[in-house]
Amino acid sequence: MAQKQKILIADDEPGITDVLASVLERNNFDVTKAYDGEECLQKARDSSFDLVLLDVHMPKLDGYEVIKQLKLMPQLKHTPIVFLSGFSTAPGNIESGYKYGGTEYWKKPMPTDEFEVRVRAILRIAEAEKTLREMHEGFTSMIVHDLRGPLGGIVGFAEMLSEDKDKLEPEIGELVDEIGKAARVMLNLVIDFLEITQLDAGEAKMYMNQESLRDIVERSVASLSKAWQEKSIRVKLDFPDLPKLLVDPDRIEKVFTQLLDNAVRFTPKGGSVSISAVLTPGTVVVTFGDTGVGIPEVEIPMLFDKMRITLPGSKRAGTKTGLGLPICRGIIEAHGGLISAESRQGKGTTFTLTFPVRSA
Repeated sequence: MAQKQKILIADDEPGITDVLASVLERNNFDVTKAYDGEECLQKARDSSFDLVLLDVHMPKLDGYEVIKQLKLMPQLKHTPIVFLSGFSTAPGNIESGYKYGGTEYWKKPMPTDEFEVRVRAILRIAEAEKTLREMHEGFTSMIVHDLRGPLGGIVGFAEMLSEDKDKLEPEIGELVDEIGKAARVMLNLVIDFLEITQLDAGEAKMYMNQESLRDIVERSVASLSKAWQEKSIRVKLDFPDLPKLLVDPDRIEKVFTQLLDNAVRFTPKGGSVSISAVLTPGTVVVTFGDTGVGIPEVEIPMLFDKMRITLPGSKRAGTKTGLGLPICRGIIEAHGGLISAESRQGKGTTFTLTFPVRSA
């Protein structure tokens, strides 16, 4: 027997919520109801869904605030989210819905037969996109894996030739150096692609141990000391001794180094970067904040998406893009944690990492 598709409805009008739920249940869907923004987020955290129907105006948190947090939940990364509104159908409101990652924007009330057709269409499209995504990731993984060997060979041969550069003509020696540099850049890209593919598929190996996050962050700060000192950037640590956490230290150091590197690159000379941690019930929360150029609000929902494109005209456009942030997200999620970002252009950016406190 096929498993029922799960739909979450969030609307503060019980009459509308109950009617929509009744229609969906009659069509063999598994329906969960929420009556405000906070309840919607709580139920979304506790389960995964094939579709979320989200009212725009709700108590506590409106639909726009809710979708920002839904998009950070790993299990909802590809889930379609449809906005429902009885009166906020002005072009600006509709544009906001799409800007924050909404799949569609429907006006309510809606005839039940039209509602049924729209829901089924959305779910068919989502299933087709899932199939295409899996095919793409499988193909990418195969190509990337096959490229890694030859590129590694080119890097190795270039290094061998470079060791005997004094025996070569100067022009040839310079060409050998350029070949080595280009091959290393390509090899690093291939390694990043392979890593993000493995993380997405849940196949990345984690070598977990009880480790001090303070020790890890201090190693990251030391490894980038030349970069932040050259720009006269103040790096402030507010990182008390906390309980050791079950983590893969190399992977977490990679995340910390990536976030610190981003902060240093996008912070002007004389600015500051702060790294802090606090223990809360059941979690350790780590933040990386800077006084840099900031990120356009429209880019925030896509920041950890490996398919994102930096917008033309952005102060961050044309800089190192890579897969650094999507890899960070994959690593943190593999540890059962969450990563999010807040930013204001011209004021700076803060990344927040939440780690569960757990033992081996």
